[in-house]
Amino acid sequence: MQGKGRQVSSNQRMNDVDREHFSDVVENSFAIASRQQFFAWTQSSLQSLLPHEILICGIEDGSRQGMVMHRFSASRYFRDEHFNMIADPLQGLRPCVMAVVEGTRSALVFCPGTRTRSSDAELQQLVEGNELKNLAAHLVTGASGKVEALYGFSRIPVALDVRLGHIIELLIPHLHNAFLRVLATEREISSAGSQRTGRLVTPRQEEILGLIKEGKTNVEIARLLDCSPWTIKNHIQSILRRLDSNTRTHAISRAMSLGILKPD
Repeated sequence: MQGKGRQVSSNQRMNDVDREHFSDVVENSFAIASRQQFFAWTQSSLQSLLPHEILICGIEDGSRQGMVMHRFSASRYFRDEHFNMIADPLQGLRPCVMAVVEGTRSALVFCPGTRTRSSDAELQQLVEGNELKNLAAHLVTGASGKVEALYGFSRIPVALDVRLGHIIELLIPHLHNAFLRVLATEREISSAGSQRTGRLVTPRQEEILGLIKEGKTNVEIARLLDCSPWTIKNHIQSILRRLDSNTRTHAISRAMSLGILKPD
């Protein structure tokens, strides 16, 4: 996915002010250990080089459900229903970006772009239909050559040009390392909590997971457990956080892989 080293033209290179900002961004990234710190960093020093309102982070977790998607948004227009479409493992951001880069050596995708292939049109429809407005996405590949992460910046108020692409390629390794530290910290906290309590989810949440696995809706689960749909919704949101999942389907997959639920 990522080709050999390339020449950087003079119009792509950062000026002295950019280099100073870049130094601050990198130095500040090493202090990040929590999701809140990560979001504050992306909305402060990172904005000097890469202004944006929405950041989508996708991390491959090894399950058949694909990437776990995370969002960091300062836009009031980007709502849950939009993120659910972006996070869809079959029609969301990852498959659309992968279709665009297929057959190229570039890990960077701009939308709107300059090409007119059907894959570009599908990505543009996803972006424009879900309040992203525009997109600069970058894939991260591991030593095996497989894609391990995706980072997408949206609602960018500057030109999507070669200079911005060069800046993104310089920033992505530091952003990726910072976000991995966030996830590692959250796993440590979750592991410590589960060791104290002996379980990742409560007995009630385990029961709800089983009903979700059976295909029950929130209303049906609420009726069976004699509680309100709002209570079930709150339980499910807690389950998604505890299992580091962004959809009900992915939560079921995680629950089975962790032994919380038995496979069929």
